Parts: sequence; structure tokens; C-alpha cells
Amino acid sequence: MRMKIALTLFLVTVFPAQLSAHELYLSITTIQHQRDDQKLSIQVRLFVNDLEESILQQKGVQLGLWKNTPIDNAQDYVEEYICSRLFIYIDELPVPLHFIELQIESAEIVVDHVIICELEAYGISEISSIRISNSLLIETIDDQVNIVNILANESRKTINLNKRIQDEHIVFITDPAKCD
Repeated sequence: MRMKIALTLFLVTVFPAQLSAHELYLSITTIQHQRDDQKLSIQVRLFVNDLEESILQQKGVQLGLWKNTPIDNAQDYVEEYICSRLFIYIDELPVPLHFIELQIESAEIVVDHVIICELEAYGISEISSIRISNSLLIETIDDQVNIVNILANESRKTINLNKRIQDEHIVFITDPAKCD
């Protein structure tokens, strides 16, 4: 809930209602390790018009999400796009991502709609290291910034990825005595 409020406040500040297009190109991905359930919960937030433009350029298909007239298999195109540009490796092993759902979030005070994609990965009991590769929207938007928040091992890490830096590796230190 706090993330939703923060994003809304951010969007209101950056995108006043009189603008017809945004000037900041941003996605926010949150990866949360749920140790008890042995899974990762992943949430990807993107501007709908940017996602539609990328899919249109890549596949030649207009999804209709922006105008609230989606084609029948729009979610399939979104799932394929996200899963072909977002990769997670735990302890150097690739993690299969499972697409759960997508939602469109719109606010009357914000011009641009946000699409929220929920994904999960299973069988993740421990994380010693994580590598994220996120190239969402960079093929069509040179200034795209992909922020990734990682909540694991009782810590929070944030990385900023873009066209120049598309992946980052984080090692979690679980035993400070091993740092000698």
C-alpha cells in the first residue's frame, strides 16, 4: 500500500495533469523473497503506453490496453514481453518466472496509466546472491530507467538499470564473521 501511495505521489509530482506525454521513462520492479513459502514474489510496474509502443514495434500488434479495449490475447503478449526481458538468477542459477496476472491502474489526476504485472518463482529457500537482468523498454526508449527493489535476507537493496547497465549482481553476506 505504501508503494502505491508513493508511486501515485511521484507520478502526480512528475506528470502534471496538463501534460499529454511523460518525460520520465521509468519502471519499478520489486522482488520479495518469502522464505517461509520458499518463493519470490515479483511485481513489475510500467507505463501502459510505453509497453504498448514496445510491443507494437517488436510484434506489430496494437494491444488496446491504453484505450481500455484490449485484444483477446493481450495478456499473452505482455507475459511474453516481460519474460523475455526480465531474468533472475539465484546463486548463479536461472529462476523460472511464472506470470500470475496483470492489472491496469489509472488515476484521474495522472495522465498515464500504469500496468502492474505479478510474477512468482518457486522453490527458493535461501538466497546467497541474486543477479537481475532487466531490459524492459530499452529497445524503444533510450532514456528508460528500470529500478529494481530487492527484499531478501532481512535487507533491502535497490539497483538502477538502463540501456548501458542492464544487469547487476548482489551478494548477501549472511555471516559477518566470514568477511575477514
